[in-house]
Amino acid sequence: MRVTNPFNHNELRDHLKLQQKCAWDLDTCVDWTIGVDAQKFLLPLDESSIAFPGASNEQKLALSQLMGLIVNATISEMEDCLPKLKKFAWDDVLKDYPVNPELVALGEQFFLEEAKHAAAFKRYLATFCQSLGIESDDLDLLLPKAFGSHFQAAIIRNARSGGQAFWWVVSNVEEVSINIFQGIYRNKNDVDPLYFNLHRRHLEEESRHANYAYLMIELNKHQNRGLRGWWHRKTDFTWAQLVAAPWVITELYKFFNVKHLKHKNPWFEVLASCIPLYEKMNQSEKIRRMFIAAPYVSWILNPNHRQMHIDATKDLGSWNLPFPEAKKVPVVTFDRGEMNHA
Repeated sequence: MRVTNPFNHNELRDHLKLQQKCAWDLDTCVDWTIGVDAQKFLLPLDESSIAFPGASNEQKLALSQLMGLIVNATISEMEDCLPKLKKFAWDDVLKDYPVNPELVALGEQFFLEEAKHAAAFKRYLATFCQSLGIESDDLDLLLPKAFGSHFQAAIIRNARSGGQAFWWVVSNVEEVSINIFQGIYRNKNDVDPLYFNLHRRHLEEESRHANYAYLMIELNKHQNRGLRGWWHRKTDFTWAQLVAAPWVITELYKFFNVKHLKHKNPWFEVLASCIPLYEKMNQSEKIRRMFIAAPYVSWILNPNHRQMHIDATKDLGSWNLPFPEAKKVPVVTFDRGEMNHA
């Protein structure tokens, strides 16, 4: 991915004008009146239904919907974290390394857009609950929540010492969200129209401002020199993986809370019926799916799924943990007749 020069104020100014011109409005550019189609899935699944091989069509529909909500909540929670970390990972950096005002303005636009995206995904979650008659507090028990104190403390310590782990995490989320939409688009006729339109809007801005995280990484490379700067360039990518991965894995295991909810709504009951499918897999297969084969999950945990990261770490000479080689996993749709029957 080409990184715009953080010192080229003309190019940054043009980029900012493009983002401001093409920005969409949360209330008027997404048709919330159509609601959620409960018979449509949200994310296409692979042949093993993420980690539930042998799932029925009814189970696949519920799993697709839950995975779609988890993706929404993950992006929303990560983007909600941005203001909490903005001072240490952005304000303080630009105070220490003054640059042209265009880079600052572009950053302000970036944070505004991320806040809007977080609000949009929260609104979809509320709409989904209303459409299926689910209590939002019950659904919350299955969804990821803010990274929490351990993640934030680690990222803040890194930023205060001149690091850029925060921006590696941001670039991770943005690349994965772009990859996710590719699968949604290929199966758009079977995806809930509101979910599709929301992610289409999200992609428009993600693709335009995806460069910003790399701009900040590039700025650190130029300005943070000496032994400490060299150490951060070498280790921050790995550090970002180490502090984010435990949160992702822990939050995914919230799925098993569904067994306490199955009496509250038929949707929860269907999801609870999937637990034995997961438990049938041996431990090595569970690990393989998490880090190599399960779409969405392995994409965020294994950097070998992310070409932008591969290219950027090579350019910077960053160290990377020896993750297993990733293979492109095809996603499949439901048979329309069987899905309608379910």
